[in-house]
Amino acid sequence: MPSNSKGKKPVHPAADAVLPLLEAYAQVLGPKTAVADQHPIWGNGDVLVDQWQRELGSEGTDAVLMGIRIRRVGMVIDKLIIEQCTQHGIKHHEFILLMALRRIGEPYALRPSDILKMHSVTSGTATYRLDQLVKRELVTRVPDPKDRRGYLIGLTAQGKQIVDTILETLRQSFDALLAPFGAVPGGFAALEAGLQLFESCLLPKPA
Repeated sequence: MPSNSKGKKPVHPAADAVLPLLEAYAQVLGPKTAVADQHPIWGNGDVLVDQWQRELGSEGTDAVLMGIRIRRVGMVIDKLIIEQCTQHGIKHHEFILLMALRRIGEPYALRPSDILKMHSVTSGTATYRLDQLVKRELVTRVPDPKDRRGYLIGLTAQGKQIVDTILETLRQSFDALLAPFGAVPGGFAALEAGLQLFESCLLPKPA
């Protein structure tokens, strides 16, 4: 292997390992863009990144552009989730709250203060949303065994059923949509490792 030219930083071994994966992805996916994906307003992530790279110039660093692309991916995923929520008569933010209760396991309950911390809303807005879910019998207020003056927000059987139904539909959708990605050996593991590192860089560091 030829040595690096003077003044250039050596390529990290991890980067060398990623390149074959990217080549494999390209072969599996084939031509990646349709005409609709190139629309300047609602085009895909490539369009957004290219536009911002043009507008920001030298300030459009790799870090900024990567953040834009990941945000775009998040919007696409949210769209898939919202479609399923609409079919089941709930809103996206309601589903996120119900999922929070579902994922912690039995008894599927949290303190209102814990729920408030997970959502960037005022306490009044959080209370209103909880009240609506209580009225529809998707969640219920139950006594807090550790605080006689407080209560917990618990997931009802009906709420759990809705969450599980939507999650199963999403699982099937993701399995089908990401089948080309999953066909590349080691692809998901490499992406997971990269996203973990990306997230850890964004999180506040301990004082």
